[in-house]
Amino acid sequence: MKKIIIYCLAFGLVLGIVQQTNANNPENITDNMLFQEVNIELAGNAETKADYFAGKNPRAVIFAPGAMFSKESWHFLAVRFQDLGIGSVALNSGSTPEVLNSIAFLKAKGVQKIAVIGASAGGAGVLYTLRDAPDPLVDRVVLLAPAGGPPLQNDKIRKLFIVAEDDMISSSAEVYKLYKSSSDPKLYRELRGSDHAQRLFDSKEKENIVQLIIQFIQN
Repeated sequence: MKKIIIYCLAFGLVLGIVQQTNANNPENITDNMLFQEVNIELAGNAETKADYFAGKNPRAVIFAPGAMFSKESWHFLAVRFQDLGIGSVALNSGSTPEVLNSIAFLKAKGVQKIAVIGASAGGAGVLYTLRDAPDPLVDRVVLLAPAGGPPLQNDKIRKLFIVAEDDMISSSAEVYKLYKSSSDPKLYRELRGSDHAQRLFDSKEKENIVQLIIQFIQN
């Protein structure tokens, strides 16, 4: 009995030390994810709360989720990029202030090329932002079933449009029309199924989409 009591006290002491260490550490480590929650207002906009995944590559990625999703919904993909040395910023929306703040934040980090990935309403927000406030460092844009937004008329940006053929929210016909109205260079990928935007990552197409996005941004 005495040994059990000693063991429990020792375990509690170690647990307390670990919790205190995590509380003092500004970086959060969960399931091999290494990121830091940051508050950004470098573009003179309202403060943006985001998750920053550091990278060693001169390229970085900005993630803008759909209306029903948060920045945490992009963590799995941010880790995939981080494993390749590519840093990223995961946002809570694709609003213009958040996108502009994240671009300014990455510039301050010395990033030289930026890819922006927007889903559903986040995709529409990205399109409006890049139309009204284009930035020369943004050279790749991935749009997962954008819920509206203007065509992207910028020949300096490579564009990838992804949508499910039976998407019930952003119809494939509307996304294809948006693709056709955007300038080259551009790609369009229509997948089987009806999952909308980020819901595609819950489908059997997940790994195919992840690889498509990674290759598009890397090449």
